[in-house]
Amino acid sequence: MILWPAIIKYEGESELTFVDSASEWESDADLHFFSYEEGDRLVDSAGAIYTLNQSVANCIKPEATGLSFDKDEILEMIKEHFSSIGECCVSKFAIKTIAEGIRFVGSVDQ
Repeated sequence: MILWPAIIKYEGESELTFVDSASEWESDADLHFFSYEEGDRLVDSAGAIYTLNQSVANCIKPEATGLSFDKDEILEMIKEHFSSIGECCVSKFAIKTIAEGIRFVGSVDQ
């Protein structure tokens, strides 16, 4: 089960997409009707990785891989994201938990 909020990590891209909740996922057609690439992943607040390749009734259903990112890997993704959107001082950015990092992506993107 996905622990929200989550981020979408696009294969080969630095930018992340923040998804606040299951209801946002279901209500935002751009999220669940989007045609994702093979390597795109949804990463939840525990670091669990979900593929975005399974479509049911034309809706993307994230599927658990059984794999996860650790806090340091998430931190690097977030730093790359902030750098790609022009945020300064990303080298000084730190997180205590994966969930904290993902929530911070959402707060900056709003």
